[in-house]
Amino acid sequence: MKDMRKDHTRLLSNLKLIQKQHSVSELSDLLGISKPTWIAKMKEPWRKFSYDDFVLISQYCRIDFVQLISGELKIR
Repeated sequence: MKDMRKDHTRLLSNLKLIQKQHSVSELSDLLGISKPTWIAKMKEPWRKFSYDDFVLISQYCRIDFVQLISGELKIR
């Protein structure tokens, strides 16, 4: 259970980092959702975003999918 919480925290951190590089508008447009929906999904991204959402985000941001989900992203 503790490991899962760590995974959730890491995923949220990765998404927040991506959100700083690309705007909420850009990312919500990418997924075809509204900005408020993006913000709502960010409260529990491991539950609210779909597998396809993560695939789209990783492709669009040129980030390895596995790195997005379980790695630790860093700004270059």
